[in-house]
Amino acid sequence: MNSKVIGILLILGPILTMGVWMFYNIETSDMSPSDEIIAIMAKTNKAEIISILNVFGVISMFPGLYFFAKSLKSDNSVSNHFSEIAGLLLLLCVPLWIVLVGAWLPAIEAAEEFGNDVGVIILASAKALQMGGILLVVGLFLLGISLTLLRKYKGIIGILFIIVSLAAFIDMIFQSDIFGMIGWLGMFLMTLVTGILTFLQKDN
Repeated sequence: MNSKVIGILLILGPILTMGVWMFYNIETSDMSPSDEIIAIMAKTNKAEIISILNVFGVISMFPGLYFFAKSLKSDNSVSNHFSEIAGLLLLLCVPLWIVLVGAWLPAIEAAEEFGNDVGVIILASAKALQMGGILLVVGLFLLGISLTLLRKYKGIIGILFIIVSLAAFIDMIFQSDIFGMIGWLGMFLMTLVTGILTFLQKDN
């Protein structure tokens, strides 16, 4: 795939997911599903817009990472193995993350038609997919190894991917706010930076 297209996908993805979360969000991160449904039902239009933007962000970012991983094919067989596995793991994120970030849409519709209790069930079910984050963490970790082995972008981007994915993994185990911020924000930021660099590079 053309590097410009991959770059655009990698730029749009983090903006429509993490960017929306940072600047146009309904804060529900520490809420139970029953409290969450109340919060989003109070701002249904905003919640629906956020959910739709997040879904498009997922559709953009993860295929972008997949095609970026495919573009790393080289004469280095070890790097190829890492990038191929990374690409598959990141592509698997698409359906899981669409359900996860898009859960507000069916939850709102169900709550409006059948009551908040049904919306709570949908939100609670979607939270079970949060462990899909491990696919992103491992996928970006392997992608970082591949980039480092190839010395692409002087190896800096690869090392940073490894660091932020390890931080996110530590957060998943120990629930650390510091590692969580470094890891999750870092992974989306590094994806954005990779998108910009990929967009600017010249195709062979």
